Amino acid sequence: MGIYAEFMSELQGQFKDFGYKWTKSKELSCDWILRRLPAGTGVDVGGTSYLVKKALEQGCDITYFDYFPPADKTITRFIAADMSEFAEHFQPRSLDFISTRHTLEHSLNPLYQLWQYNRTLKDDGVLVVIVPQHSKEWVWFYSHFSCVPMENWLMLFHRAGFSIKEVTAGSWWNEHPEYIEYRFVLEIESRGLRLDNPEPRPC
Repeated sequence: MGIYAEFMSELQGQFKDFGYKWTKSKELSCDWILRRLPAGTGVDVGGTSYLVKKALEQGCDITYFDYFPPADKTITRFIAADMSEFAEHFQPRSLDFISTRHTLEHSLNPLYQLWQYNRTLKDDGVLVVIVPQHSKEWVWFYSHFSCVPMENWLMLFHRAGFSIKEVTAGSWWNEHPEYIEYRFVLEIESRGLRLDNPEPRPC
């Protein structure tokens, strides 16, 4: 076993399936995504059962992708794997959409994750992302390795080749002011990584 594989084994050995409680507010968050999914073939990364079932009702050909298999046994099309292995399961330029709600902040390498999404989306494909607002509480929440400020997300999206079609913010639990999430709809702008600064600034 290599050093990185040893690290991943130790890390994944501590993963827990918390079985997060579902709320109506989370449904509103998913509904925002559902209104932005195009028809066609796609994947929900992070495995939100409500979203997957509603997308199927809309006529989407959608796959549930998460580290843990779905607890809802009515979902039969799923892949249980680490998100870092995403591109191993889908052909380049094969997907019309990817949705990922409260998942990217758990990535050890979000730029690599976004690169995989760019690789597997069609030229006119759509990536819909929701992440929690950066705050001390969420930074220290279990496995939030990449809970970063808005400016960091904008930088990562640009460097992974995406342009922003829509960005807004909302809440998935109105009773708690810290439960704010950033919502993005992204499109392919470049197929290669871009380490440039899109807005040159004086030194």
